Amino acid sequence: MHYQEPIETAKPYKEQYLAGLTRLIEEKQAEAAEIRREYCRDIFTDPERYRKALRNMLGWPLTQPSPTDLPPVTAEKLSEEEGYTIYRMQLEVLPGVKMAGLFFRMDGDTPKPLVLTQHGGQGTPERISGVYNDTTNYNHMLSRIISHNVHAFAPQLCLWSDSYEVPYDRKEMEARLKRVGSSIAAVEIYGLMRILDYFEAQSYVSCLGMAGMSYGGFYTLMTAALDTRLRSAICCSYFNKRDAVPWHDWVWFRSGHKFDDAQIACLVCPRKLYVLMGNQDALFDYHNTIESFNEATQMSDKDWMQLHIYEGTHEFCKDDEPIESLIRDLNT
Repeated sequence: MHYQEPIETAKPYKEQYLAGLTRLIEEKQAEAAEIRREYCRDIFTDPERYRKALRNMLGWPLTQPSPTDLPPVTAEKLSEEEGYTIYRMQLEVLPGVKMAGLFFRMDGDTPKPLVLTQHGGQGTPERISGVYNDTTNYNHMLSRIISHNVHAFAPQLCLWSDSYEVPYDRKEMEARLKRVGSSIAAVEIYGLMRILDYFEAQSYVSCLGMAGMSYGGFYTLMTAALDTRLRSAICCSYFNKRDAVPWHDWVWFRSGHKFDDAQIACLVCPRKLYVLMGNQDALFDYHNTIESFNEATQMSDKDWMQLHIYEGTHEFCKDDEPIESLIRDLNT
């Protein structure tokens, strides 16, 4: 071949193609928003129909009948602290799939609430609970929760960082699960619900709540929407608009036609949901959080959500008011 040209010659054609794709996506997103508004018009009058649709969208195992047994559990006592005991537990949430976590059981026989306390990306139960001393951007969230004399269980999801020397590829795992009708979210939410099955059956637990940051906020929102046993929930550093933050494991085929964060939040109603976002969060624009919150609350005159925009970055809110509200809900 005799013809040659510099690389930059084809640059305008790539730019035009990219601009066309971007415009196409924006047009389809606008169409999806209209479809979604019409689709969810009855979400408050028939929430179970929408919960079923959400389960179907996420995939197996959420689509299978709810189990009637409790998951097999093993527990190892780690430490007796002042007022509580720490255990490392493993629960077999699916055959051969053992989800581990740290359980903080308060002293005494009187039944107390239990709060599922969920780490985010690159996090672990040990990190958020202070086992490694520094809780980084979690701001001692677990110790602040159990200071109100409630039990807490912190599960380990498939989100830890490379520094733990247990390699995995979450994107590949997500792709492989989607090929067989599932998703990493479906498997892990199902696992969290199986953990709730176990603790709900324990005599020392009076009721259930959940709190999480970042990816933990995602799992808190989704689990609270699907599992009505959660009486109250804190979703921190996640709630947004999926068109603005379309991460690979936060979107599904045609999910824009059915659910955005606003509509998923509606499935928590009439139970309480506290939405928290830092005004200096470098990952998520809090203006989108406000817009999504307004969209949800304007769909109904019901009062189930509260929004708290706080001075802070991508971190668990340092203000204890949301935790105190959660505890009040659980003790009411």
